[in-house]
Amino acid sequence: MVEIMTGKDTVNPQLSVKKKLPKRRIAFIVILAVVLVLAFTWAVFTDVIILRKTEDMEGAENSTSILFVGTSDVFVGNLPQQLQAIARTHNVHITYKDISRHANRGGTLREHRENAINEMQSGRFDYVVFQDDQIRNDMEGFLDDVRLLSDEARKNGVIPVLFNSACAFDQEHLNMNTASYKQAADEADTILVNAADAWVYAYPKIPGISLITRFDPRGPHPSKAGGFLTACVFAATLFDLHIEEIPKDSLYKGNDAVDLAQVAWEFVNPLHEDG
Repeated sequence: MVEIMTGKDTVNPQLSVKKKLPKRRIAFIVILAVVLVLAFTWAVFTDVIILRKTEDMEGAENSTSILFVGTSDVFVGNLPQQLQAIARTHNVHITYKDISRHANRGGTLREHRENAINEMQSGRFDYVVFQDDQIRNDMEGFLDDVRLLSDEARKNGVIPVLFNSACAFDQEHLNMNTASYKQAADEADTILVNAADAWVYAYPKIPGISLITRFDPRGPHPSKAGGFLTACVFAATLFDLHIEEIPKDSLYKGNDAVDLAQVAWEFVNPLHEDG
């Protein structure tokens, strides 16, 4: 063994050089680490996908399907989407079809009669929601349409619902509209979602709320706040849901959202007022 003499100590060159791993072994370790990380990531990702698919399948099996038949008061305030979002907070899964877009402003249920019957006969819906905008001009026609369509709904295993929306009416027409809807609901034996009166109930409860679009060239329509309140009334009426948590994907996230949801619950369930 060769020793190197220094002024102080004798140094062994084999001990003074740090041991180094072969480059191939380093490459192997790096590749192995990458493979393990990728395998773990894929396993987690796969579990998440499977879980989501399972939840979607369970949701589809337990979903409630709603057909909306009415005027622009249904879709301008995003009523179907807002109802869908808030119902999910209670694990109520809603699918829907809205054929209201095919009606003219101020349209009638008669305009929808053939299309609505065809949709109900498809067997895809649990509820059908009817809304008419010309009651004050043709009360008898409205009552006939509600009776006929409600009977057709029941023949096909669909639950008929009347939707009283009155954002376009003054107080006189509001009173007449509500009376007409109540009469139609009694005569046709349908569920009544009385959003119009819920709005009237809400105004003194939440000063400053804006439930109507002010500058819509098509005329007064539900604002997003109005659509949200109406959706909460639907949730309370059809599914007995008390919305206490505003969903992250809610289309309305105003500071008064929780108050609007509480007002809807109190209106539909008066015994729960103030707690």
